[in-house]
Amino acid sequence: MAGATADFVLTNRFRVTWEGAWLAVACTVFTGTGIALMLRGGLVDVAMGLLAVLVFGGAGIVSVARLLSPRPVLVVDGAGARFPAPWPRSAREDIVLPWRDVALLRACTQVVPHRGGTVSMHYLDFVPTDEADRPFRTPPPWRTDHAVRVRPTWDHSLDEIVEAAHAHRPGLRFEDLRDHRGDHV
Repeated sequence: MAGATADFVLTNRFRVTWEGAWLAVACTVFTGTGIALMLRGGLVDVAMGLLAVLVFGGAGIVSVARLLSPRPVLVVDGAGARFPAPWPRSAREDIVLPWRDVALLRACTQVVPHRGGTVSMHYLDFVPTDEADRPFRTPPPWRTDHAVRVRPTWDHSLDEIVEAAHAHRPGLRFEDLRDHRGDHV
C-alpha cells in the first residue's frame, strides 16, 4: 500500500432534531408517569409503572448513550475497513474487511416507504471480492455488514471516505449508483 496514511475515523456529530426532541420528551413523560404509578402503590400500579420505567427509561438511556458513545462508525486504515459494532455491543463484534478482500466501493440507494411517500437511504458499500461479480439490484439483496448508511451527522463526507480508501488502496474502483429521486429527509 504505497503512501498509506494515518487511520481515517468516521464518527457521528451530535445533532438536535425535532424528532429527537419529541422522543426525549416522550421518554421523559412516560418514565415520570411510570415512577408516579410506582409511588402510588398497589400491585397493578407498581407493575405498570415498573414496565413503563424499564421500557421508556431504558429506550431513552440507550438512545442518548448511543449518541454520546465514542465508538466510530467506520475506521479506514492500512489493514482495511473496520465497521465497529454499535454501543453497547463489544468491540470483539466489529467487522473487519481487509483490503485484499475489497473489490470496489459502491455508493448505492435503497428507496423505502415513509409517511405516504418514499425516502432514499444512501449507503457506502465496501464490496467484497466474492460479491463483486453479482449484479447490483435494489431493493438490496446485498449484505449490509460491510456497508454504512450515509448520514448528515457524519463528521466527514462520502468523498473524504473514498479519498481515504484510495490513500490506502490506490486504484480501488468507486461506483456511484445513488438515486436522488425521493430525497426529502
